[in-house]
Amino acid sequence: MLLGAGSCEKILAEYTIIPGLPNDLACLCLACVPLPLHGLLKSVSKAWRATFYSQFLFDLRQKWGKLEEFLCLFRDDPSLTPGEIFDPQTGAWRLIPPMPCDPYRYGLTNFVSVAVGSYLYIIGGSLFDARSFPMDRPVASQAVYRYDLVRCHWERRSSMINARGSFACGVYNKNTILVAGGGSRHAQFSAGGSRISSAERYDIEKDRWIFEEEMPSARSGCVGFVVDDDFWVMGGYGISKTVSGVLPVDEYYRGGEIFGASSGKWRELRPMWEEGERWRLGRVAVMESKNGEPPSIFMLESFQICRYDIASNRWKKESCLPRKVIAEPACGLIALYGELYVIPGFSLSESGGVRIPRWGFSPSDSRGVRKPRRTRTSLIIQVYNPKKHKWRHVLTKPPLINPLSFPFAAMCSIRL
Repeated sequence: MLLGAGSCEKILAEYTIIPGLPNDLACLCLACVPLPLHGLLKSVSKAWRATFYSQFLFDLRQKWGKLEEFLCLFRDDPSLTPGEIFDPQTGAWRLIPPMPCDPYRYGLTNFVSVAVGSYLYIIGGSLFDARSFPMDRPVASQAVYRYDLVRCHWERRSSMINARGSFACGVYNKNTILVAGGGSRHAQFSAGGSRISSAERYDIEKDRWIFEEEMPSARSGCVGFVVDDDFWVMGGYGISKTVSGVLPVDEYYRGGEIFGASSGKWRELRPMWEEGERWRLGRVAVMESKNGEPPSIFMLESFQICRYDIASNRWKKESCLPRKVIAEPACGLIALYGELYVIPGFSLSESGGVRIPRWGFSPSDSRGVRKPRRTRTSLIIQVYNPKKHKWRHVLTKPPLINPLSFPFAAMCSIRL
């Protein structure tokens, strides 16, 4: 047998996938089909539909190096607004149905979306609870939801031990999720809320959260990622200070903490820049490397792309965006297919208002009032190739017309 004991006959014994071919060989043929075509080919026969819905096919794609990378984007509260999946190869979009809704809770933001295998996790966040008092105070969430991209359904998983929003998160060894820090601050508030130092690890197979040693300092708004055996927690803010004893202002960290996943101990990451060089950590994206090399870590700051040098603990300028936008905090940064995608959103103007793209206007009605056109707006994505040191632009039209604002939005990459 071509695929051994785990062959397709064991999973789809009652079907003949392709007449004249053994089922394991037929599965290998279908595993080579690009993922965007799966929806069309499911209607060929019951056998093909069962094959494309099987986890075995996705395991086969991983084994033979046929995985494709996609962007998963959540513009707002996932229980109210559908998520979106973007294929950078074809420019096609696909919607993710909203996750289960709690009628008492609303306005979820500062949550984390992370992909593990063929599953997409929505973890924690800050929200408002109609049962709490006062109702205008945000509370942190412990909830964890998982979306199965193979079978296309949501399910509730075990809740975190501590509720947290705006926290660091990373995937370790493809079967463990690590989280640290966070608090209850909502994206609509400039300061305030709680900060915590606790850390937890989630065993995906056992669906269980376990306490880890706390970070030396409480921080929220931090960035997390895993490099080899280490869970890095960068930036964020600690206890807020006040200006003139009235206006609360966040005090941002210039360093971080590193957690050894095997040792279970934290060690300090020294300040990454001197006082006055930068105000805060920008958008961070981690690009996986091949041939056993460490991953490349990039940051979007103002109009620049910076690369992190682990040896010197410094950020070095890599390139400048060719199209000027207010890059932080209005843009998102993510790595796909060895390139960096800078995704623009709405930005805050100096006057504090919201600067939005021009939709254009429809003809005036009988009262002479012109209404905005409810049409999909084009999204211009700037793409940078670190190896070639070249930029290109991608013009696409997302399926939703909801505002894309990155203090509220969350995104991650997934390989399927």
